[in-house]
Amino acid sequence: MNIIRIGILTCSNTTRVLDCTLSPCLSDLYQHKGLFGRYKGNKIELGGIISCNGCPTILGAKIIIPKVKSLIHYNIKDIHLSYCMITVCPFIKKYIAIIKKEFPDINLVLGTHEAHQSDETFRCNISKMLIERKRNIIP
Repeated sequence: MNIIRIGILTCSNTTRVLDCTLSPCLSDLYQHKGLFGRYKGNKIELGGIISCNGCPTILGAKIIIPKVKSLIHYNIKDIHLSYCMITVCPFIKKYIAIIKKEFPDINLVLGTHEAHQSDETFRCNISKMLIERKRNIIP
């Protein structure tokens, strides 16, 4: 049985602003479901979780490089871009391009857990939650 060390890159808005605990991602990881199904028959070790810098950001693509390096330092070969990154991130194409250019040996996997609702519904729900959170923060 091979041991595969993976990392997860998440959306800062969902993890830091909306306090997502990554439960769906981690549940599917441990059950080899969703995009983690590709590792069936192998042992998966989660080497780390990083998040982007949040929206909006001009420097986000460049700032992601040291974060990815921190995963690579721990011998991670596969980095999963979380479901929320794939579904809602306006910078996803930039992130993918710069990571592939800077780290051509890293395998980027576009997704984590199985979708629990349509992508459009998910985007709308995230938008509503972010707007509501902003209303609660600003006096």
